[in-house]
Amino acid sequence: MARNLIVGQAVYVPWSRLGLDQAGASALTEATIAEVVGRQVVLNLPGGAQSKTIGSSLVHEKDAAVLVVRIGDFATEPTLLDPLAKSLLQYLRLLLPDDAVRILEIRSLAELDQAWPINAPAFTNVVLVGHGSTTGVTFGVDGSVTADTLAPHLTVDPARKWSFLSLCCQTGYAGFSKALSRTAVCREIIAPFHSVHGAIASQFAQSYFGYHFVQGETPSVAFRHARKATPGAVSFRLWRNGTLSDAG
Repeated sequence: MARNLIVGQAVYVPWSRLGLDQAGASALTEATIAEVVGRQVVLNLPGGAQSKTIGSSLVHEKDAAVLVVRIGDFATEPTLLDPLAKSLLQYLRLLLPDDAVRILEIRSLAELDQAWPINAPAFTNVVLVGHGSTTGVTFGVDGSVTADTLAPHLTVDPARKWSFLSLCCQTGYAGFSKALSRTAVCREIIAPFHSVHGAIASQFAQSYFGYHFVQGETPSVAFRHARKATPGAVSFRLWRNGTLSDAG
C-alpha cells in the first residue's frame, strides 16, 4: 500500500471501492491525491470527477505491480512450476495492466543477478514459484539457497523493499521467512508452512491478490481472507521485520 501520501501524487485505487464501473482491463484505476486528511484522502479521478473521502489504506503506489519469479529445478518445470507460474501470470493480467505483470524464469543465482536489477525495481510485489525447504529455496543450478545468501542478490540501488509471496513448500518456517523478513529488501513475506499442492498454491495466490487489488485490502487483511478462502489444510504464515505477524 502507498505510504506518506502527498497532494498531487499519482496512485492506483480499486475501482470497486470508488463505486466505478469494474469492467475495465485492470482492477485498479489511476488517480491523483487531491487532499490528505489524517488517514483519509480525496482523489482526482479520470474524467475530472473527485472521489468521496476514502481510507488511505485503500491506495496503492502508482507502480503497484507483480513480478513472478519461477525458480527452475529442471525436473518438475513442465508438470508443476511452469503451469503454476503461468496460471498466476494470466490471472494477474486480468487484474493489472500488462506492463504491471512480468515473469522471470531462472535456474541460478547468476541468472538472478542479471535479471533482477533491470526488472525488479519496477515492481512492488514478488511471487516466488519453485521448490523449498524450512531453510531455503531450491535453484536448479545452485541447490538450496538460504535467505541470508539470497538477500544480497535482491539488493538494488537505490534501495527498495518488496512484498514477497513465496509458493515454495515449507518456506514459511522461521529458518527462511523470518530471516528474509529481517533483511533490507523485504517489507513482508507470506509463505506456506507445509508442503503445498500446485493447484492450492495457485488458488491461494489468486485469492490474495484479488482481495489486495480488487477489494483494496492491506496485505495482512488480504492474507487472512485468502487463507480462509483456500481449500485444504495448508498453513500459510506472514512474517514482517523478523516477527510472525499472522499464522494459520
